[in-house]
Amino acid sequence: MEQIAENIAQITKDYHSDYNEGFVMSSKHVLDWVNQFDEQDQEFVLNELLHILNQGVYISKEKAKEILWEFINKATTFFGYQNIETFLRETHFISIQGAEKSQTVLLSILNDVLLLKTGFSMEICGSLGIRNYIYLDDVIGSGGKFNFEIHKFIINNDLLNKLKNKEIRILSYFFCIHTWGTGNARYILKNKFKEENYFLDHKAFPIASHYIVENNIKDFNQRLNLVYPEKSKNEYDVYIASLDKATRQTDKAYRRQTQPNKETFFTSKENRLRIEQIFLDKGIQIINQIQDEESKRKHRPLGKTYPGYKTFGTGTLFFTWRNISNTCPIVLWWDVPGHNWKGLFPLYNRGN
Repeated sequence: MEQIAENIAQITKDYHSDYNEGFVMSSKHVLDWVNQFDEQDQEFVLNELLHILNQGVYISKEKAKEILWEFINKATTFFGYQNIETFLRETHFISIQGAEKSQTVLLSILNDVLLLKTGFSMEICGSLGIRNYIYLDDVIGSGGKFNFEIHKFIINNDLLNKLKNKEIRILSYFFCIHTWGTGNARYILKNKFKEENYFLDHKAFPIASHYIVENNIKDFNQRLNLVYPEKSKNEYDVYIASLDKATRQTDKAYRRQTQPNKETFFTSKENRLRIEQIFLDKGIQIINQIQDEESKRKHRPLGKTYPGYKTFGTGTLFFTWRNISNTCPIVLWWDVPGHNWKGLFPLYNRGN
């Protein structure tokens, strides 16, 4: 197990490297985490996690720079420009989050990348007027934060008619999107603006990403590259029934046994079932230790989702060097004194 743990630590070695908090990812930390699982499951969990990490679901800081530079080149072409400088001079990067939030950090990194690659900074942005708006962030999970912020920005800057008349364009780009959450965001924006189809039109309102979590079970041939359990234990029904204040999306609590059509994310169909059960069983144990009923209502064993959803959680398996999304299974990040659990990826600047 030591070598597997070392391989995991090497992939994730710069986790929280931006923060002066004393944490350093190591094989010992990985082993300390996995030793919390039942002994017969420990090596299996590490093998499956390494298999997943080898599919590029961890974004290091250096990888983030590569992704952002690639995005700038693709956006330049997408908007029909011949060179990056002209594109930037007619582009505004939306900055609507706080100083330590992901959007602000990514824009700062992008500025450094532009200086290195082109010799000019983002100070030139919009100097020839604004035709393009870019919303940049790390992850769309449920879609709630994105639709709130983009709606607020469009309203505050009176941009709706300009968008509809094609006087301006908005391109949103993420390191990772979930198909279900992205679809939700589009429908919520449509309803908020009372527009017939604009925000549902992928060409008119493009949302792009480096990585896609295919988790909408009603879409065709979704890969389901996340933790999404099937109905395999009576205890799971008991947990779902306990969510008495949640009333929506009950039909999406479980994936069907026939989904996905072909297993391409976990090492096998059988191993998918096993890892999902392990993470869900431990996650429910952790949830049951929460004493505050309101806090318990807001959390899920497989990661946060809308409190009104009668599901086990989002189940995300995508990580960056900055922080772990709380939409990931809580066995990966939960850390509450007295709960006898330490997360593989500690949280930074976010309460539980």
